[in-house]
Amino acid sequence: MPTIAEIKAQIAELQKQADDMISNEKKNVIKDIRKKMEDYKITVDDLQSKAASSKPPKEKKTPVIKYRKENFTWVGRGPKPQWIKTIESKGESIEKYRVSDFVLTPK
Repeated sequence: MPTIAEIKAQIAELQKQADDMISNEKKNVIKDIRKKMEDYKITVDDLQSKAASSKPPKEKKTPVIKYRKENFTWVGRGPKPQWIKTIESKGESIEKYRVSDFVLTPK
């Protein structure tokens, strides 16, 4: 059974082989890319402008909290949470728990 030191030496040797293979393949890939860029008359600016022209990510909208009771909040969309159902089952109006100008900030 090999020792830890022997296994670590094998790992180091395999990692070196992998690094060498990547280095050699990388050279060939770069040559291939350069040839294709030359054949199709693609410039570095062409590559950069395509990436820059992609649509910017949409800004996340922060939901506005409409109702709050102690540590519970609800934005007024989707299924009603249990605490709202409980309030309504008691015959109370949830408008008493309405919050104005409070925005939930994303973490």
